[in-house]
Amino acid sequence: MESVSPDLVKALNELGLSTTEAVVYAALVLYDNAEAKDLIEYLSLSKPSVYEALDRLSDIGLAVKRVSKPARYSPVSPHLAIDLILGSHRKAADRALAELEKLEHLKVGTEKEEALWTIYGDKSTEYKIRDLFRKAKKEIGCMIGERYLPCLEDIHIKDIPLQLLVISEKPGLEQKLKEQFPGKKASIRVISPAAFSTPPPFAPPEFKEMQKLMTVENILELIVDNEEMLLVPPFITNTISVLNTRNKGAVLQIKMMNQMNWKRFIKGGEGDAFPSSPQPAPGKNQKPGS
Repeated sequence: MESVSPDLVKALNELGLSTTEAVVYAALVLYDNAEAKDLIEYLSLSKPSVYEALDRLSDIGLAVKRVSKPARYSPVSPHLAIDLILGSHRKAADRALAELEKLEHLKVGTEKEEALWTIYGDKSTEYKIRDLFRKAKKEIGCMIGERYLPCLEDIHIKDIPLQLLVISEKPGLEQKLKEQFPGKKASIRVISPAAFSTPPPFAPPEFKEMQKLMTVENILELIVDNEEMLLVPPFITNTISVLNTRNKGAVLQIKMMNQMNWKRFIKGGEGDAFPSSPQPAPGKNQKPGS
């Protein structure tokens, strides 16, 4: 069975074929057409396992059984086989996503969400950021460093208030983000790492020492709908770990700090955490500000 490489078997396993189905299909490709006994002899497998694999391959369209005595089997072309497998996966994925989204909308919540979860790794963090942006319904507050900018690529959100503060020196980034997230409900600002690292007037003496341990590009504070938060402090670490929680107290505390940062860094910007709808002009009997 030297012609059936372990890499091929592993790849077909990952596409959903069992090991026996993978080697039987590979042997069919090698033979072009064969009787079951040819495959049994070549693969040194039991007769029942080979027949079971041939039946399965025929059911999913990867093999064709020729009516003859004895029966002979032919493979569909490798290109068609992969297309069939991927098509089946796509259909299954669509069905699963539809059912999972139903469960997501029926999610049972509690008044008290105490769990503090830790997410490890860049990929898991990227998926979580994109997922929270996707399912936000009321508002999004976010402060991020450059490390997470790729996570925002190609993201589109509902027409909801967005407050986005990005720490970066990339030229043209603010305009690019404003084009990506248009509308009066979006407040987007880009500030330099130097501006972010400037001590506030109320900073304690230890602030300078703390700055030596900071890396601005790592910062991540994302709050969605006042319900869920992702948080990465801007400190130097070898591996990324993200705090994820729905704890109401933790969410509100970080939101309050975000409001303070927004007012601190955006001179002359909005004082409110989120942009409000335009107010109507005062009428004849209405005084401005009333």
